[in-house]
Amino acid sequence: MLLKNLHRITGIIVSAFVITHLFNHSMAWFGITTHQRILDTLRIVYRQPVIEICLISCFLFQAFSGVKLIFRLRKKEEKSTFEKIQIYSGVVLGLFILQHIIATIGQRFYFKFDTNFYFASRVVLQNPIKWYFIPYYALGIMSFATHVANVHQHKMISRIGERQAKIHFWGIIGVFAIITTIILYVFMGGRFEIIIPSEYLVY
Repeated sequence: MLLKNLHRITGIIVSAFVITHLFNHSMAWFGITTHQRILDTLRIVYRQPVIEICLISCFLFQAFSGVKLIFRLRKKEEKSTFEKIQIYSGVVLGLFILQHIIATIGQRFYFKFDTNFYFASRVVLQNPIKWYFIPYYALGIMSFATHVANVHQHKMISRIGERQAKIHFWGIIGVFAIITTIILYVFMGGRFEIIIPSEYLVY
């Protein structure tokens, strides 16, 4: 029970950060300068050492506790649809979180990259790595959406009924699918031409 409660609490913190992060990326639709201005404002808060350490710890705990909870669920012979969706979306999300944290923090310190628009855009523009990173980002965002939508549906059934809760589930999935499409479209150069600075072209 304690593990579940901590997973839920850290999940709320992680979700708030992820939604803010996706909002920032979506605002690149209005230009790289707009994206950077919002990013700089947000960094005033989350780049504070204590807050950053807490955020990273929450992400890592989500991955660790998620694995523990999945192993518990796997032991059950009869799993509900809710539990099955949580397992599959949780596995994809956990792998995405671990790789994303290692890549972002690792390259920030090793290559001294500013993990800005160009950092993210380069990997979905450059051959051949874009054929990995396009589905990587899409699956990462949509696994998060599915995980959150599934929990929301599960909690809302008793309040609004199964049919309405299912509409909520697909509504959340639909909104995140649109957000994913917008972000990838912009970062892949569909909205405006993107010229990656030479310092980012290290591999």
